[in-house]
Amino acid sequence: MSDVTIREAVPADFDTIIAMWNSIDRHTALPDEPEYLQRFHDFSPDLFLVAEADGRIVGSVIGGWDGWRGHIARLVTDPALRRKGIAQELVSEIESRLRGRGARRIYALVDRRSPPAIPFWEAGDYVPNDEIIQFSRNVDK
Repeated sequence: MSDVTIREAVPADFDTIIAMWNSIDRHTALPDEPEYLQRFHDFSPDLFLVAEADGRIVGSVIGGWDGWRGHIARLVTDPALRRKGIAQELVSEIESRLRGRGARRIYALVDRRSPPAIPFWEAGDYVPNDEIIQFSRNVDK
């Protein structure tokens, strides 16, 4: 594998990103559709990143900024290329961009049912926040 490049996602990447998300052990109540990725991309293209190696996408991450805190979600890497630093490169770049916006604290949205994710975040000095319960609700358009 050649060097990994971190870059902003472009619409031509969306199908590949969705396929990568769907290929991992992921639990979601809503299907991922290219138009949802396009909406996020239109809103915040600099916080939607991919890792590319040998001409193909090998990882992605989404950052969020609410004007006060940073948020990281949808971190994924090609399972065949895990433990090669790709996820850390993605996180490092998204953290840098969130700090650039003024973030002093960054939250990572991590699915408890993704066992490899928990030690990854703990190794990066992220700690579980037992004081917060995240609630969610599906709403119509």
